[in-house]
Amino acid sequence: MSSSSSSSSSSSGSSSSRHRYIAARAAGGDDDDVPSTSYQNSLEVTIKRKSKQVEATLQELGMEALEERLSSATQNPASPAYRLSRLVAETTQMQGRAVIVVEVMRPTPATTPQQLAKIAQTAIQCGADALCVRLDTEDTPQGLQDLFAVVQAAKRVPVLARDWIIHPLQLVEAKEAGAAGVLGVIGQVNGRGTAVMSSFGSAIGLDAPVEVVNAREVEGLSRVGVTFFGINLSVGLSVAVPGFASDMAHGLLGELPFGAISIVGVKDLEQARKARMSGADALLVKKEMIEAAAAEGKDLRTLLDQVLYVTCGDD
Repeated sequence: MSSSSSSSSSSSGSSSSRHRYIAARAAGGDDDDVPSTSYQNSLEVTIKRKSKQVEATLQELGMEALEERLSSATQNPASPAYRLSRLVAETTQMQGRAVIVVEVMRPTPATTPQQLAKIAQTAIQCGADALCVRLDTEDTPQGLQDLFAVVQAAKRVPVLARDWIIHPLQLVEAKEAGAAGVLGVIGQVNGRGTAVMSSFGSAIGLDAPVEVVNAREVEGLSRVGVTFFGINLSVGLSVAVPGFASDMAHGLLGELPFGAISIVGVKDLEQARKARMSGADALLVKKEMIEAAAAEGKDLRTLLDQVLYVTCGDD
């Protein structure tokens, strides 16, 4: 799966288009594409905040240095490349189950990157196939340091960086920190630049699933070569989303083209069960699910055992 997608995507991320990448608009798509007015407003506020942060970084870096960073990343892609895609292929084919991606997070703002690394190691010992680290300043004051520390602790386990991705420099920074991929390329946010952002991710060897919220986005992105899709990662399905049925078994997963790869964020066991029944290749066990389990007295190993049980059953 990853070989064909990387081939088509890499051509799109060629040198001629590399320097035309621009920061995403605060809100993208048509009016009927947004989940709800309140959620759209919240998303706009978040993306405007992120845009200011990225713009400040770009100004400090300068155009010449930016072009050098982008060029260097494409000339020296991550090796091995597409680690999550390859893991999905191996796990679904050899074990017949979904890849379990666990979100690791700081218990408190005072948690250090080294302490977060120990949490990541515990998650792997409890059965996580891959990990996800939040980089946004709303979640951590040391995003890239957190990512680097977790990557070093995880060793051969793929680590994904989760952020609001609006500029290719963020992809480069994630790659340089050792990430296997990124979560946060969102059709609603990146608008017409979504496919290009995804292509750049592939060009530097990262898995960069595009988060979609309706069938129209799936169809349009499929036409331009996107093969890895995310659902319910940052743009939640708890709101009324046009084009997505209340039952995931009859929703977006059924709209994905043949051969596409999918990762679905889940907040409880029922969501995990339905997502896998509908064909999800990977499940992101979100922090809300982990926190809810902890409130019930369940440790992470028990939770992940339950996830495997409900998603590997015959029913």
